[in-house]
Amino acid sequence: MTADVRADFAAFGAVVAAADNDVEEDFDPVAACNWESLMAFLACDTQWRVVGVGLGGMIWIGLDYTACDVVFRRGRYGDPVWDDLRVMEEAALPVLNSGDE
Repeated sequence: MTADVRADFAAFGAVVAAADNDVEEDFDPVAACNWESLMAFLACDTQWRVVGVGLGGMIWIGLDYTACDVVFRRGRYGDPVWDDLRVMEEAALPVLNSGDE
């Protein structure tokens, strides 16, 4: 637990003891070689095609490639990043359609 999280708990009156192995460290879970691809994916976050079904259910169809193309051209993302976007889309669809809230 970081000092910031511990301070957040303290703001609510909760005292959390520091564990012996608590270590402050800067951690970036995204490898530098994947950063541009992630930024492109996040830039397309409003471009999903979704169909409403039943009582408030939704089926995520996939990204609207026409709209994503505009995002890519304006963001000057290259073809390798487009390929990465499609891989991330393929990985995201089962999670989005799993029905878990």
